[in-house]
Amino acid sequence: MAERVSLDDRLAWHTRPGRGRACRSAFERTGGDTLRGRIQRRLDEAVEIFETDRLLYDVEVEAMTAWIRRLVAFDAYCARRDARLR
Repeated sequence: MAERVSLDDRLAWHTRPGRGRACRSAFERTGGDTLRGRIQRRLDEAVEIFETDRLLYDVEVEAMTAWIRRLVAFDAYCARRDARLR
């Protein structure tokens, strides 16, 4: 079983060169799950969330535009109707 290395020890190599006992392999997990791979997956997830939010925003803007168009048309209809009744 591999020795557990604290986060402080893992980061000491980067923040205080020459101190700590961390080595580059401290940033790797079993099965070849490297730090770069984990970061890339997190970035991919963030981009996916951003793209989904952007698509939802586009749909909402389009729906709001259509709603305003219908509201203006209804207002014009009511104005014509009220003008005929006078």
